[in-house]
Amino acid sequence: MKKHYLAVDLGASSGRTIVGTFEDGKLSLKEMNRFWNGPTEIRGTLHWDFVHLFRNIKEGVALAKKEFGDGLVSMGIDTWGVDFGLFDADGKLLRNPVHYRDSRTEGMFEKVFERVPKEEVFAQTGLQFMELNTLYQLMSLSLEDSFQYKAASKMLFVPDLLNYWLTGKMVAERSFASTSQFYNPATKNWAYDLLEKLGIRTDLFAELVDPGTVIGDADGLPVVAIGSHDTASAFAAVPVVEGEHCAFLSSGTWSLLGTELPEPIINEDVLAANFTNEVGVCDTIRFLKNLSGLWIVQELRRAWNEQDFDYSWHAMEHMALEAQPFEFFVDPSDDVFLAPGDMAVRIQDYCERTGQTRPETHAQILRVAYEGLALLYAHTYETLEKLTGRTLDTLRIVGGGCKDTLLDQLAANAIGRKVVIGPTEATATGNLIIQMLAMGDIQSLAEGRKIIRNSFADESKTFEPQEQAAWRDALGKWRTINNR
Repeated sequence: MKKHYLAVDLGASSGRTIVGTFEDGKLSLKEMNRFWNGPTEIRGTLHWDFVHLFRNIKEGVALAKKEFGDGLVSMGIDTWGVDFGLFDADGKLLRNPVHYRDSRTEGMFEKVFERVPKEEVFAQTGLQFMELNTLYQLMSLSLEDSFQYKAASKMLFVPDLLNYWLTGKMVAERSFASTSQFYNPATKNWAYDLLEKLGIRTDLFAELVDPGTVIGDADGLPVVAIGSHDTASAFAAVPVVEGEHCAFLSSGTWSLLGTELPEPIINEDVLAANFTNEVGVCDTIRFLKNLSGLWIVQELRRAWNEQDFDYSWHAMEHMALEAQPFEFFVDPSDDVFLAPGDMAVRIQDYCERTGQTRPETHAQILRVAYEGLALLYAHTYETLEKLTGRTLDTLRIVGGGCKDTLLDQLAANAIGRKVVIGPTEATATGNLIIQMLAMGDIQSLAEGRKIIRNSFADESKTFEPQEQAAWRDALGKWRTINNR
């Protein structure tokens, strides 16, 4: 018997609704609709357009119901991390949520650490320090003492906000909450002590629920709290087999590189390396580091195409491949590359600032962006193995970024490990698997991953490391230039 499940997958640059059909042990996907997502600047503040997002979600639900009728079993929403909306006592959204790349968190590290030492923040949360984290957004609102902050009755993270609009139920899904930097993975609750010391209101937070919880229904369609942080869903879809020692990389605008653990690792070494412990599905921990992904390449393409170059992704990969290797070295995780803007100029300025010559051609600029990302992967991979005490023989790359075969091969070269890619629709697929678990149609995460292996075997491809001596030498130069 066919069963159909609807995944709403919202990324930082686009959103889509996808129906997964489960039949004869395999899952197939059909996109219902796709729509733009991104920030809009209004009087100096970057906002998300949530009315636009919700309208398109409702359109996707309507299309799925029209095509699949009573065969549609449930739906679940996953999104990018950290952002949120504030609601008044009547359940009305007070303001369109602010984008994580907005400047309001600048200087918030210092404000937080004046009140609570960095070491204590980490001890309570086990999370990587990024100034875009929800903690620093809330700290900004608290210090500003804004009208919205004072008037708020509840704070809901992005997927919880959308689930509330669908069901009328206010809850906080645990995997997403764990990205806030005020969730304690050891106690499995909000870090109330930390919040109180920072003077941040503790009455704003909703009841925590686990991935796989049925929240309510949207016009009769059950709404499931899946691993609503997109990386939680993507990691759920990694088709790892039992006993395999591998690292996971969710590749897209961001790169999330890590592995799956039964318990968090919270110690001085993890703090020094700025790794993170985020909650996964089925009582797992995603031990990883958030890295800049294809963001720089995406911004390069956007800026150049606005200048009428009209580069395709394939053309850009070919240009980078034709350029001379290892002429320039940048660290894509440097703060200078965080905000939208002219990445070509920033790369040139970065090279000058670090005592290098300037890359001038588009091909050179692309080559340094790709190589910088691959070398960042290699540096992070070594640290991951040291922190976990594990030898990770394979890197499994999932998500839309794994379609960039140049980056896949460069990653294998830089890391010196076999790279296996697929599925590309990892986030949506992981979303669907958790819905199937919640509705009782499969019994375990391992069963879900077996379904994914069987369903998307044609997407799987292996890249073996090449040119190892040259890449080891390049990694040494990269570390020297970037003070790693």
